[in-house]
Amino acid sequence: MIGVLRFPVDAGAERALALVLLAGVWLASPAQGKLDADELEDLLQVKIRTVQHMALNPVAVRAVREQNASNLRMKEIQRRDTQWRESKELTALKIALQGNRAGRFLRETVQRLDSINEAFLTDAKGANVAVYPPTSDYWQGDEEKWAASFNNGNGRVFIGPLELDESTQTYAVQISAPVIDRGRTIGVLVVGVTISYLESRDK
Repeated sequence: MIGVLRFPVDAGAERALALVLLAGVWLASPAQGKLDADELEDLLQVKIRTVQHMALNPVAVRAVREQNASNLRMKEIQRRDTQWRESKELTALKIALQGNRAGRFLRETVQRLDSINEAFLTDAKGANVAVYPPTSDYWQGDEEKWAASFNNGNGRVFIGPLELDESTQTYAVQISAPVIDRGRTIGVLVVGVTISYLESRDK
């Protein structure tokens, strides 16, 4: 079993960190022997760029900007989070965050790319703006994948460990990228990259 690896990725360190993470995934996977270290490294760098590109999509930026402008209070965020976690059913809020314009953009991307199993967009407080499929909780602000990427408003890419994702029940690596609007970090996009992607050179 792979140990927990959490890597804040700065531009200068991205090459080395991607290699370490992907080498660990490769050694633990049934695909061992298919890819060499350079190919593994390239795979993750491609996905980092994909997630960063998604985070800069105007649909995502606009959705986060609008939710930030609504100034959701923490009390309301916590109420929604409790309701979200307590219900395993598709509540009205879960349906709304999949069906809004940003949610449709995430759904179309996840369904188009076999390498991605989930994507969710959050505001400057870590509250969900759009999701596909529904996350296990509504508020991401207390989780490292959000806090490390938002980085107190100084956004950066963050790579999580290879682990079983509760909401999709598949093994994946989550890549978090800042949502940037006019040079300011206003939210975070988190995307799950599946183990099957890491095992295949042609994805």
